[in-house]
Amino acid sequence: MAESTTAIFSQKHQFLSGGGEMGALMRAKDWCDTPVGIPDHWPQSLRTSISIILNSRFPMLLLWGPGLICFYNDPFRPSLGINGKHPQILGMRAEEAWSEIWHIIEPLFDQVMAGGESVFLEDTRVPFYRNGKIEEIYWTFCYSGVRDESGKIAGVFVNCMETTEKVLHEKKTSA
Repeated sequence: MAESTTAIFSQKHQFLSGGGEMGALMRAKDWCDTPVGIPDHWPQSLRTSISIILNSRFPMLLLWGPGLICFYNDPFRPSLGINGKHPQILGMRAEEAWSEIWHIIEPLFDQVMAGGESVFLEDTRVPFYRNGKIEEIYWTFCYSGVRDESGKIAGVFVNCMETTEKVLHEKKTSA
């Protein structure tokens, strides 16, 4: 029975194949109680976006739907720290996942979700909770809209890289 269930899962959910730990967590998660519901009902645009992030070696986060539900890949995990947000934020609303910085990032997400231009910020201080405490962290990131099948912005695709060490080094050498 387990073999046929695995075969059915792999045929119906090829977009979740691979992806290391995050792929395994997404496949194992009970999505019934999340705003996105079960993967069988996810739109093709969400499936394609998840396949892209799971198979990328660059840190990526996808926030989907009106609640901006969190999906991310293995390279993004280190930015969440130890004793931080991983793996709890998988399937969580972004406002809950990043409540401590929501006042900073919400206007940027709102701009993108409203169909505005992508947001690109370089070496920007965005402190958040990880490693058991609030840390002062610098990021270079881009928030881009993801369109659904109707052409409406349905999510925010986040490419990001932590630049804390670089920024601190530059501050130290220029002092």
